[in-house]
Amino acid sequence: MGDMNFNLKIDKKTAKYFQKTMPHKLTEAKNRAVEAMGKVWADETKELTRNEGHIQTGLYVNSIGYNTGSPASDGDVIHKIVDKNGKTILETGSNVAYAGYLEKKYNLMARGLDISSERMQKVAKTQIKDTLFG
Repeated sequence: MGDMNFNLKIDKKTAKYFQKTMPHKLTEAKNRAVEAMGKVWADETKELTRNEGHIQTGLYVNSIGYNTGSPASDGDVIHKIVDKNGKTILETGSNVAYAGYLEKKYNLMARGLDISSERMQKVAKTQIKDTLFG
């Protein structure tokens, strides 16, 4: 799947203040925002998968984005956050053997992303505000 970019901005005065006094807070806010966005995306994809009845076991659903229970294990989950050249990148999904087949056939992760993108923006803003000003 291709990239999807979200631009989360704070005003220049606020950014300068935190860069000068607490630069770690900006990094923490960005990471918390990306983490929260990933959970919203995963949750929407899990719900879509269950509601449309694409899979009869809990392994795939419980392995999307983060582990939500048995029979999934941490090895079944794809969840990685990387900072690269000032961008925070989230790799998320399921690592179960048939995940690729399901994605090709039903486009679940992509559709989950489309459905959840507005809510992802909202939770990201909340995480940034809470981290910087909470």
